[in-house]
Amino acid sequence: MLGKPARHWWMRYLAAGLITLASIVIVAVLWRRLGAIADPGLILLFTVAVSTYLAGGMAGMLSAAIVLFCSIVLFSHPLYPFRYSEMDWRQMMVVAIACPLIALMVGSLKEQVDRLKIATREVQALRDEVRRLEVVKEAQFLCEQRFRLTAECVADYAMCVLDANGSVRNWNAGAERIFGYSDPEIMGQSYSRFFVKEDLLGRQPERLLEQARFSGRAEEEGWRLRKGGGRFHARTTLLLLRNSSGAPAGCLLVTRDLTQFQPATGA
Repeated sequence: MLGKPARHWWMRYLAAGLITLASIVIVAVLWRRLGAIADPGLILLFTVAVSTYLAGGMAGMLSAAIVLFCSIVLFSHPLYPFRYSEMDWRQMMVVAIACPLIALMVGSLKEQVDRLKIATREVQALRDEVRRLEVVKEAQFLCEQRFRLTAECVADYAMCVLDANGSVRNWNAGAERIFGYSDPEIMGQSYSRFFVKEDLLGRQPERLLEQARFSGRAEEEGWRLRKGGGRFHARTTLLLLRNSSGAPAGCLLVTRDLTQFQPATGA
């Protein structure tokens, strides 16, 4: 069974052949039988050009071959087949030389037009993709801006975005105040530096990340470290973030300093 490209290939050649044969029949009737036209050469040349443009260069060469073969009969003397008058020879030479040239030139033009159409479609697709990326980029910027504005309004909480490995990607003013790190100091660093030595030995940062990936949320209360090694009691919450396809893309870390809520101990 022929595939779609093969069917189209035969259809192009069939269309070129039918157009050429129909033109030759019309020329034979108008020129040979009725004498309605003085020179059939222009019609035949136009037929080759149309066949080439519609069906391609190879189909145009086939059309030119059919025209040349039929012209031998059309231009021959009615009483003496394959004998030509001086006028018929000139017409025959014009057709014989011009048909292949027209097929080659129009075929080349057709190929360039097809390439231009393909290039135009690719450029349009690229423009659409660029516009889509610009929309996504703008939406991402607005989302990050909303997060930043919201996080800055919540000064009592340390809020930051972690990537899939637990490294800090975003940082609010409350986090800088509670943990003591500035943006350049903490960006790209693992959030495990906020945990005390006992928790690091027990792999608590990794377990919280795994729990958040599994259930979408992880929460723990314990001791945390500030810059310089100072400890404070805090509640840590990890919320799973997902990308547009639903795959895990990191976590939102929310930490609240509970030191002020601890009961005072007597001396």
